[in-house]
Amino acid sequence: MEVEIQTLTEIIERFLDPYLSILILIIDILAGVVIGISAILAFISYLKIIRKRTHEQINQQESIRLRLARGMLFALDFEIGADILKTVLVPSPTDLAILSVVVAIRIILSWSLSKEIERHGIKKED
Repeated sequence: MEVEIQTLTEIIERFLDPYLSILILIIDILAGVVIGISAILAFISYLKIIRKRTHEQINQQESIRLRLARGMLFALDFEIGADILKTVLVPSPTDLAILSVVVAIRIILSWSLSKEIERHGIKKED
């Protein structure tokens, strides 16, 4: 009976492996696109305010920085999802432990970015 379960598990893993790999790749690409777009928009916004007075620049730079942080936070959420999906494909306990540490670090980074956004009193846009 145990041999049959192992065989069924291997069949399921072989069936899901290509689909999960493609899904993880798509999620990673989406996270990169979100970060890229956020960085480009932040840079364009910065170029627009560069000729303003220093006091106006400081206020608007903070707003630009927080918008960039929100984009990074959104991308981190994608990456955490991709890491969770990777656990389905990871067979060894060592790889699983490494992956769990990476997910924990990303969650802490995500939490700290959200606290930074809250600290400045700017709510996430719906």
